[in-house]
Amino acid sequence: MSHSNTVPSYRILAQGRHFHLGVFAAIATACIWASWLLSVKVGLKSDLTLFDLAIMRYGGPSIVFAYFMYRSWSQIRKVPWRVLIGICCGAGVPFFYLASQGMAQAPVAHSGLLIAGTAPLFVTSIAVFIYKEPLSLSRLLGLCAIGVGIIVLLSASLVTMQIEVLMGDLHFLLASMCWAVFTICLRVSGLSPFAATGLLGLVNSAILLLLLVFGVLDSSLNESQRGNIEHASLVFWLFQFVVQALVVGVFAGITYGIAINRIGAEATAAIGSLTPVLAALGAYILLAEQLSKIDILAMLLMAVGVIAASEILKTIRLPQWVQTTCLPFLKIEARKIKE
Repeated sequence: MSHSNTVPSYRILAQGRHFHLGVFAAIATACIWASWLLSVKVGLKSDLTLFDLAIMRYGGPSIVFAYFMYRSWSQIRKVPWRVLIGICCGAGVPFFYLASQGMAQAPVAHSGLLIAGTAPLFVTSIAVFIYKEPLSLSRLLGLCAIGVGIIVLLSASLVTMQIEVLMGDLHFLLASMCWAVFTICLRVSGLSPFAATGLLGLVNSAILLLLLVFGVLDSSLNESQRGNIEHASLVFWLFQFVVQALVVGVFAGITYGIAINRIGAEATAAIGSLTPVLAALGAYILLAEQLSKIDILAMLLMAVGVIAASEILKTIRLPQWVQTTCLPFLKIEARKIKE
């Protein structure tokens, strides 16, 4: 019986340089996520509305990748509707809204911790309960560490009566759940990064335009707010467009898709635990946000938990010289200790 008959196709990972490409893509994605969190935080403090930021995020990719989506339309039609909905909503307008609402109430460091840091908890939960994947001891311990980190972070806000920060944290957790759904659905769908990014951008751009037409969302370009445009820096608008449309919308869609397809959802989530560290560092430098001891403790717990839960360490092969020199020595020393 072949390997593909015993293991689902979405669980078969790349090898060699293709695996290394996936790791590099995951690291690049973590850097892009951190920049996105910072740009949204800054954007919400300006005259830009939620619609302005979101249409930049989804409008650009819908145009850039429209051709690839068209070429892959026959493949897209074969994907179950619930999976397509998971892709379009998990990383679409619902996710953007929840993340933005949380950003308006809580620090950037919390967004990195609770969106990128807790996603593996939800990803693994979906994989175990819906797709019946086995739960090893290391994954269980890792998920417990993530859970403790969440409790530590939320308890700190509750004890100090920072209700606004607590509400922001809850929005981040809901956004993380959405992202976990997107991650699993993207992996299961088998769509290329280009096709998936184009579909995500097109569907959510259409949703945003409908919300604008029906008055649910507003834009700073509307006639009623046209006087405020003079106060908005053209350079700032250009910066937001580059980050939202090009860096996040285009490049992150490609790098995340490559990472998911090459190294899997769990390993991608593990490397994504770099996001809170990068976001916190950027917030400290650019926004003068301070990290408390509780934040650092939660960050450490979640980082360790994500790495353990992803089992990425099992996929790392030691160099040959280490296997031939160091490992035999360590085994001999271990036997001496036992004796």
